[in-house]
Amino acid sequence: MGRNITFKLTKNYILSKVDQITIFSVYFNLPIETIQYCIDTGEFIHSPIRLDVHPTCGFRYDNRGKLKFKDFAGYFWGDCFDAVAYVISNMPKYKNLDVNSKQGFFEVLKHITFTFKDIFYGDAKDPLISKNIQETLSKIKKDKQIIELVIREWNDYDEQYWKQFGVDLQSLNINFIYPIEQFYINRKSNPEPKYYYSEKDPCYGYILGRDRQGIYNIKIYFPNRNKSTTRFITNCNHLEGIYQLSNDDYDIIVLTKSTKDRVSIYSCLKTINSLYGLNNINKIGLINIPHETYKLRSNEYKWLLSKLSDKGIIVSLMDNDRTGMIEAQYLRKEFDILPLIIPKQYQAKDFSELIMKNDKKVIHNLIINTINQIKQYAEDKYNGDPF
Repeated sequence: MGRNITFKLTKNYILSKVDQITIFSVYFNLPIETIQYCIDTGEFIHSPIRLDVHPTCGFRYDNRGKLKFKDFAGYFWGDCFDAVAYVISNMPKYKNLDVNSKQGFFEVLKHITFTFKDIFYGDAKDPLISKNIQETLSKIKKDKQIIELVIREWNDYDEQYWKQFGVDLQSLNINFIYPIEQFYINRKSNPEPKYYYSEKDPCYGYILGRDRQGIYNIKIYFPNRNKSTTRFITNCNHLEGIYQLSNDDYDIIVLTKSTKDRVSIYSCLKTINSLYGLNNINKIGLINIPHETYKLRSNEYKWLLSKLSDKGIIVSLMDNDRTGMIEAQYLRKEFDILPLIIPKQYQAKDFSELIMKNDKKVIHNLIINTINQIKQYAEDKYNGDPF
């Protein structure tokens, strides 16, 4: 790539020679027909830059004629030049590239001219450049996204939002849940924040530990968004709350379906302990799957077993709907995990809703009775007389 540039290299000059769709097509390794179909129909496609089980990405022209790619899971959005910058900044040669600098962006434009040598220089295309782009995309898909949070102060809205589920600020802090001012994804190659705080669209960050490479496992939750938009962004897919499950002698481990429910149960148990002085509350562990279609792994189940006392038991508390029932049945069939179901008279789909819709004393009695029933079940089971 040592050829000298003999023309003034600008965005407009690039686009006078190569259209936006073609640049996206080459650098995201997507057929032109796929991009055009996405533009024409508004349908989503699978992400070309991360593992994507469900289609969450789309192409749209803005009101200035710029073609924008948006990943609704929050990993990337931008024009064709942003796409090129994102890809080449993951190449070893450009690992220290600052795409925000004038020189850095010049390197982005220059790379496009070398990729399309036949158009800009009249030379044959270099197959090694295309191969390098495809290898980089494969690497990007395999690499874990780095999410960085800028935490703000708790405000009245935050406090009231979590209070409706019985959760106080102390419980949130203990469980590493924080209000977010801004967040970044792969900040080095994508330096603009992916989010700025808005009263109408608050979000909360769950810090779920670190992986073996020292990268923070993070989930971001947008409570006010509907299901047609992005409500969760994460860079991990495993059990949540593992660092709070610190003992190895729990009598009961409750496996629920969300961090919100887990923290709501935690706060409720803490309140019951302060009111009634139940000594066994600390022998109840809490953990959750990341979502209700998650399939618990055998090694995770074995790890949960290692956290139990000699006569300890794992129970599940999924949503009181079809999806929750299917998950509870799966856990029962595969791991013999006892399912708990919130009785219909409480008119609650999950534990958070149970807190919202019912009197505290009623809930406390329900929980105390349920704990006693679970213990009796475990006693009968270990004595060879399960009911």
